[in-house]
Amino acid sequence: MRRERKVWGERWLIRRDSTHATSILKLDKGFQCSWHRHQSKFNLFVVLRGKVGVVTKQLDESYPMTVLTTGEVFTTKPGEWHKFVVLEDSEMLEEMYVEYHESDIERENQGGSFLPKLGDI
Repeated sequence: MRRERKVWGERWLIRRDSTHATSILKLDKGFQCSWHRHQSKFNLFVVLRGKVGVVTKQLDESYPMTVLTTGEVFTTKPGEWHKFVVLEDSEMLEEMYVEYHESDIERENQGGSFLPKLGDI
């Protein structure tokens, strides 16, 4: 696990690859992250402890804030401008991921089969 100090607290990066990232965010009251968006990834926030606002930028130039408390979840879509505002010292799970589509899998044939005898493989 890699720890990164941020203006708003600390990110404890658990896992990151080309399609997914998992972090625990330790958030300090009174701080916020910068406005940002992700080109292809969804951003899932789960408040583990505390109170956090997630602000999104709408097409009509409004900026609604969803206030999340312990156990609540919020997801942003790719291309959606957002930031979080720390309303009290908090901990939050952050997942960034690419959406799964059924068409993602390519099969050689549509059915399963019995395993052949080891000598036949």
